[in-house]
Amino acid sequence: MTTKRASPTSDGEQPHVLDPLLVYTACVSGLGLGLLLWSLSQISYCPPQALLFLGLVLVAELTSRESLMPPVLFSLSSAVYLATVLLFGPIPATLAAMVGGVVTTLVAHKHQDRSDRVSLVQRTFFNMASSGVAVAIAGEVYLLCGGQVGKVALLSNLVPVLSATASFEALHGGLRIGAASLQTGQPIFQVGKQSISWAMPMNLLSMAVGGSGLALSYQIAGILGVGAFFLPLALTVWAFGSYVAQTRAQMARLEEMIARRMDELRRVNEDRANFFYMITHEMRNPLAAILGYTDLLLLKAPLSSEQKDMLRTIRDGGQQLLDLVNNILDISRLENGGLTVVSQVMDVPSAVLQALAIIRPMAQRKRISISVDVSPAIPHVCGDPKRVSQILINLLSNAVKYTPDAGTVTITARKSETANKVEISVADNGIGIPASHLPHLFKRFSHIERQATRDTAGTGLGLFIAKGLVEAHGGEIWVESEEGKGTCFTFTLPIAASG
Repeated sequence: MTTKRASPTSDGEQPHVLDPLLVYTACVSGLGLGLLLWSLSQISYCPPQALLFLGLVLVAELTSRESLMPPVLFSLSSAVYLATVLLFGPIPATLAAMVGGVVTTLVAHKHQDRSDRVSLVQRTFFNMASSGVAVAIAGEVYLLCGGQVGKVALLSNLVPVLSATASFEALHGGLRIGAASLQTGQPIFQVGKQSISWAMPMNLLSMAVGGSGLALSYQIAGILGVGAFFLPLALTVWAFGSYVAQTRAQMARLEEMIARRMDELRRVNEDRANFFYMITHEMRNPLAAILGYTDLLLLKAPLSSEQKDMLRTIRDGGQQLLDLVNNILDISRLENGGLTVVSQVMDVPSAVLQALAIIRPMAQRKRISISVDVSPAIPHVCGDPKRVSQILINLLSNAVKYTPDAGTVTITARKSETANKVEISVADNGIGIPASHLPHLFKRFSHIERQATRDTAGTGLGLFIAKGLVEAHGGEIWVESEEGKGTCFTFTLPIAASG
């Protein structure tokens, strides 16, 4: 049900709009009050035995318990209502149901949400009315289907009893579903499916069997029969309620423990990230000094060939260590969301040239030729120039490392045929990658141990970082390889918006 928003009045105040939920509860409550007055006027004599069943209603409501998920109330009260219909007729059963509705509200009040739009008084009248109206209709259905009051015969009363229970469950559940739908704003069908439909067969069975059994026990053995039949059921429901309460308490403790452990783990991860960041950051300065002075010695000092070889070894080892430190910093930032990508409109050829300036000396030492097939007319992309060059450096470094001497490496870039992106590829004619290693290639510390690569330095972090950087740009990266023929890594970057 929807309510049209009212327009402001001339003095700026909003006119009063009736709440559909309150209107609905008021209508049902009014119907229930009318039924109560009519029932009191129709009953001229109330047998003392009926007071026994009124007491059973109170016991049933006080021992009612809520299930875990979803929150559905398990109660014996509906069985008592049916037994009262079978033994004394619809009118005493209606009065008993109204008393039960009042007790239901008072029992459930301590668990009720205080922000509920329906007050305690309104809720009391609604529950009283919904229970009373449902039992009154169910009693009349029982009589119309040929049921006899005061004579409980299981076989002859089977159809009337089943009809009465079905009508009670449909009307009682329907009234409550309507209120819940107005309160939550969810469709009636969805509310019924979530909260009642799964329990309806159980409710029908317990009402039909429990009510018929209770009435038959009273008819055979009087109060003793009622006690023998009803008390074990009430104790079972009470025990179930205790189990539910203990289970909920255990679930709450478990949730609290999980939350505490997650908080501790988060703090440990933060401390570890800060520690790694501090250590690696402090290592960069002395490494940069070592590399700088080594290059100066190689350029200026009169050295023998043996001394030059030793300095080159120092430089290469220091560069590998610096690369490792930088990789650890990048991984720490990737895992903690601290890696920044400052995207801007950039052209691909410039990023390729920056990466080649770093990689060419390494390629020249192995006599590897690097060819570039990037058209100057390729669309500009949206990316961080520094990070895009880092992606290319990682991919080119791998290509040079795993390509034999005098091999070739090719860089290509083209507009994607299926998406508004540019595809950049780095291909080599090296040793290739076994198919079994391809699914694990972009994981941390992924390194292929083979005889042909045993002397190749590598930590297995470059591709993991490249993948993180590509995804931070909103792109994708993949690999195609054939063992013995070469490997091609391709990644995408979004094309910059024109204008």
